[in-house]
Amino acid sequence: MCECDRCEQLLQPFLDRQLDEWERAEAEEHLQRCSYCRRRYVFEEKLRMYVRQTVAAEAMSPELKQKLASLRIAL
Repeated sequence: MCECDRCEQLLQPFLDRQLDEWERAEAEEHLQRCSYCRRRYVFEEKLRMYVRQTVAAEAMSPELKQKLASLRIAL
């Protein structure tokens, strides 16, 4: 498995702060060296911030919640 594939696996748990110390260090090290993965991380972080702000500003319909849940993919 290449380093970017491994970073892909770690990205969502990294953003959720669900990694152990070793995995977190592994992800941080790769993000420092890889501009592609770092851009993906920044995008995901901004997307999460946007969603949090939007959800706080207006109620999400059950249909939208269902649609968003269906878009999640297992890593």
